[in-house]
Amino acid sequence: MRNTSRSRPCALSCKPTLRTMCVALFALLMLNVLCATTTLADQAGCGLGPCGETHSGPGCVNMMCCGDVCAFIPRCCETNWDAACLDMANQQCEICGIPGLGSCFISHQKAACADATCCALVCQIYPYCCDTMQSWDYNCAFNAQELCVLPPPKLCGDPNAGSCLVPHGNSSCSDKACCEMVCSGLSSCCDVIWDELCVSVAQDLCNSTCTLTCPSGAIQEIESCGARTNDPLIRPDATLPNVPQTITLAVQAPTTTKVCGKLFTTNTGTAVVDVDVYAIDLRNADTDHDGFVKVAISLSAVRPVFAALTPVNSTETALPGALVLANAAACNTGRDWNCVAPAKYWVVIAPGTNGIISSQAFTCDNGAYWFQLETAAACALPCTNATGSCTEIHGTPSCVNPACCSLVCASIASCCETSWDQECAILAAQDCGAPTPSNDACANAIVISTGSTTVSLLGSTSSLPAFSCPANTAPTGGDVWLRWKNPTGTHRDYKIDTCGVSFDTRMDIFTGSCGALALRACSDNSVYCNPIHGSSLVLSSECGESYFIRIASLQGETGFATIHITAISDAQSCCPEDLDFSGTVDSGDIGMVLLDTGPCPGCPTDLDGSGQVDSGDVGIVLLNSGPCQ
Repeated sequence: MRNTSRSRPCALSCKPTLRTMCVALFALLMLNVLCATTTLADQAGCGLGPCGETHSGPGCVNMMCCGDVCAFIPRCCETNWDAACLDMANQQCEICGIPGLGSCFISHQKAACADATCCALVCQIYPYCCDTMQSWDYNCAFNAQELCVLPPPKLCGDPNAGSCLVPHGNSSCSDKACCEMVCSGLSSCCDVIWDELCVSVAQDLCNSTCTLTCPSGAIQEIESCGARTNDPLIRPDATLPNVPQTITLAVQAPTTTKVCGKLFTTNTGTAVVDVDVYAIDLRNADTDHDGFVKVAISLSAVRPVFAALTPVNSTETALPGALVLANAAACNTGRDWNCVAPAKYWVVIAPGTNGIISSQAFTCDNGAYWFQLETAAACALPCTNATGSCTEIHGTPSCVNPACCSLVCASIASCCETSWDQECAILAAQDCGAPTPSNDACANAIVISTGSTTVSLLGSTSSLPAFSCPANTAPTGGDVWLRWKNPTGTHRDYKIDTCGVSFDTRMDIFTGSCGALALRACSDNSVYCNPIHGSSLVLSSECGESYFIRIASLQGETGFATIHITAISDAQSCCPEDLDFSGTVDSGDIGMVLLDTGPCPGCPTDLDGSGQVDSGDVGIVLLNSGPCQ
């Protein structure tokens, strides 16, 4: 059980050689003797050695940890601080340098972390990270990554790199195929630390415990498990017939065909990875005679697998540049499509990602896959005759710049098939650049209302004043400006946040003018957002006041953010005579006074506090008639 007692025995400092004083100290600790105000930093230890290491001699330098451990194992303060004492310290203590607390770069439920130097650096800026009533949360771990020396990067597949499904204090993970797939979309996992976000992506992409169900009516792969009879020129076996399995399509497109199969690894002295090849004939599919046939492949697999559409007789080197290339893993479905000439093709199914065959081991069960092949005669080439800016979200596929559109759709096929969403626009900004948003400067702040408003930070630049709340050494990137005012005639408390954003945001709120801004509130990495890199604060609005809101990103990060402004208290009138909260003192308020005429102590309509609602209150309304500011 975790000991949460943090009382300090008054005026006692236990010396390692004085057993009787130690016994007395722990007796007092067990009785929860309360002491006068003394900070933890001022507490003397009851020994000389570090609490996070075994050492000769009793006790350790931190009073609180020493007391917690010796309350369970008294000999730790009588003889030596041995392995049993250290094990108990790992369970009970939450101070910098205790190895059981784990890496400073990974969040955990207890306070502090194992690296004493890094821990002290973080807690100097964020003291709550070492508060035993708190935890070492994502913000503490993130700042440790910014402030402390990271361990040397490990390579994907290093057996000492750690499980891909468990966060750990170094980069990369031990499953090479999974590691490479995660890092292809989230490079920080291989460059910085394999943290909770990396694990979340790995669980989606690499989890081999999922159960894949073959769709009803699907064609079954003819090749038997352990044989390699359908992979000519890719992974051929000279002792077996090697011909692709033919998929017969309908005479005319559109057609939809589903196929189920299994990959595996054989080992006859040398491990050989299975590849499955299917032959299709599209020569009769171009019924509109435009010279193209649309081919779409949807793929689902247990382990990381790709599907590639290539000309017949292609070799392994042609797979990364395939006409259609879909990736899948963890029973999720990947999809890609293209307009191709009406000819004969191979559909190659292989373990790996992006056309690169991996050496990962497969059994027939965890090598299961299915794919759906769709063809259609009508086919508009991606990125031709498209509308919509490449750096703005729109409901139609593709975007107006063909070169940029092609770059984006080569990575995200849906951008050219369904709609141009946030992911497409962000990638376009990264690959092709983005224009500066209209509200990049305070002077051009856009006016927003209470509720939710989505803004783009793509192409934004940084503004003054510098972000300073809280202290954070990570440089601020681009920002955009908004202007908001609570409804006329009222004031209340509002929650303002960017929770749910996919990148790290900062937010500050000012009053005044653009040339003389006064900071009212700010937020960075709010614990009230999930994920924590959103911003959240509460603002008590003032009558007649308008506010400048700046949304900023960390340097090198960008995207779209939705700012939510939500009332969290009842509206209060800015003038007591505005009884109906209309923003104007008028006949409506006189009517409310008249309806309450008579004895009415404490009523809002008893404006003069006489205990009666009468002509005196009507007079007050008349004297204050007009807009309520």
